[in-house]
Amino acid sequence: MKWIDGSEINMKQFTGETLSEKLVTELRYYDYDQYLTWADFLQAAAFLIEFDTELSINGIFGFLENSIGHYALNIIQACEIISFDDNHEMAEEVEEQISRLSEQLYLYGDFDIWPLLFKYLDKQIEEL
Repeated sequence: MKWIDGSEINMKQFTGETLSEKLVTELRYYDYDQYLTWADFLQAAAFLIEFDTELSINGIFGFLENSIGHYALNIIQACEIISFDDNHEMAEEVEEQISRLSEQLYLYGDFDIWPLLFKYLDKQIEEL
């Protein structure tokens, strides 16, 4: 079988844990788009490793703001694959909430934030 770098590798030499450890040490050398070219089980593992890392370091908002958040569907699929149903439902709910919130952003309506900012700054300058 091909490893993520294209070299031949005997997957039978690994346990789930040792394979995860190997992935952890090598993921930083690859873009998320490259994960999509890997075998399904490696994709799932890579996305879940990245998801867990991002949540641990930056929390849910860091996950949503960073580029890994663009792969939320892949992460949801990975949760489904490993039968992590509770998180799958939570992840779908988060995705729905994000979608609803993004549609309500001021950027997509007639609301203009700049006059409010200018007024606020004028007041702050006045108070100096």
